[in-house]
Amino acid sequence: MKNLDTEFMTDIFVSYCHKDEERVRPIVEELEKRGWSVFWDMHIPAAQTWHNYIGNALNTSRCVVVVWSRDSIISESVIEEAVIAKKRGVLVPLRLDDIELPLGFSLIQSPNISDWKNRSAHPVFQQLVAAIESTIISTTSSVAAAPSPPKPQVDSARSAAQISGYRAPGPKLERQLQASGYKTLLSRRAKQQAMIAVAALMVVILAIMVVMSYKRTSLPPQWAAPVGFVDVLPNVVLIRGGEFTMGSPESEVGRDAARSVYKNLGIDYSETQHKVKLSDFYMSKYAVTVAEFRKFVEATGYHTDAETAGSSFLWNGKGWEEKAGVNWRYGVSGSVRPAIEDNHPVLHVSWNDAVAYCEWMTKQTGKTCRLPTEAEREYACRAGTTTPFNTGENLTTDQANYDGNYPYANNPKGQDRSNTVPVNSFAPNAWGLYTMHGNVWEWCSDWFGGRYYDECKAKGVVQNPVGVETGSRRVLRGGSWSSLAGDCRSAYRNRGTPGSRNSNVGFRLVFVP
Repeated sequence: MKNLDTEFMTDIFVSYCHKDEERVRPIVEELEKRGWSVFWDMHIPAAQTWHNYIGNALNTSRCVVVVWSRDSIISESVIEEAVIAKKRGVLVPLRLDDIELPLGFSLIQSPNISDWKNRSAHPVFQQLVAAIESTIISTTSSVAAAPSPPKPQVDSARSAAQISGYRAPGPKLERQLQASGYKTLLSRRAKQQAMIAVAALMVVILAIMVVMSYKRTSLPPQWAAPVGFVDVLPNVVLIRGGEFTMGSPESEVGRDAARSVYKNLGIDYSETQHKVKLSDFYMSKYAVTVAEFRKFVEATGYHTDAETAGSSFLWNGKGWEEKAGVNWRYGVSGSVRPAIEDNHPVLHVSWNDAVAYCEWMTKQTGKTCRLPTEAEREYACRAGTTTPFNTGENLTTDQANYDGNYPYANNPKGQDRSNTVPVNSFAPNAWGLYTMHGNVWEWCSDWFGGRYYDECKAKGVVQNPVGVETGSRRVLRGGSWSSLAGDCRSAYRNRGTPGSRNSNVGFRLVFVP
């Protein structure tokens, strides 16, 4: 029998449902091209039992890639392997399908590579590769730093407990090990776990004593995270407040074009850079979906502005045209949306409709819900960046959904999908927020003021700005599926009347701590 220390110290263990084998194979091949050893239980050596071989590989691999799909989310073995990987701290999940993840894994970022089409250069696949590399490096470093215990002389039936990096098995794997004659291992493992638990408890108690002895005034009050939000609202992200530069520099490509458009409308438009300081807030990871808005309508009997007026407006590629009968149930073409688009952002909703939804969510959750301010929306979109987009100096159609016929600056053209995409498409920004560029314009709470930024700059640092006091139009941010790339910039400002409804406008939520 081969030495188990070397037999199972693979770089990557791939957990998947065998129904997905042909879809997983290209992923494995791409990972192997990068020089990593990949275990995906295709070939089990002679004289090895399936359970022992899989269990040892799972518990000693430096990284465990769990492939979530429509079939694997109901696979007991995949879920258990994911639980073990999560406990070991080596879990790197991905999604092959647009699905809700099993309980306990919905809060873990899982890149969606359903549209990667076996392209190694796909940005989401590159994000996956980076996560794997980071996990492998971290695991390798921790193993290298650990002292090597003396190796006792054992026979060929060597206990799996002596394998470097072995972690406690889950209930199902434990039963399998018992059936295979590993009772001694499990007993020994239980004692080890008890000792580790006692040591960990002592560390926690010491840490609490240190924190309690630390002066309360030494930490800014905004860093005391409120509790309960994630329990009630699992799809929100805590955005820590801070100071940032809002607006764009004079040299930013697209700024002059925006000013010219507004000038033709007789509006003095500004993206003047100025300092803004914000408090903490929670923001939903995604724009409100068709399915979520349907629950609101069914629960309240609410009629949107589009339903009251009996029409909405569609973009035909050249301009806007009004179409009777279109409302939130309809898509970009003016047809009723199929069930497959339930996870797309809701369209044809006015600012008034969005505010009504926020009021309902406040009652449902007991948490104050509202639309983001213009400053909060830009701060969250940037996620610490100062470039035109949170992706850097350019935004491709592999990173966002806009009209690829109109790329940013002199970059190559991209894809024109002529439709929305699911709200969790593409990689999130650094703060875990999805589709902050493109897909749909998103309503903000502020009235639009063309020169408001100049007023703010004159005041120095403005704290929690809420826009001009009065106006005729509300702010829209982010760009949409029908926008030019330049209109998706973090600093770009759009506007609409509170009752307007269009095929490229939606909204997302903010909750107040």
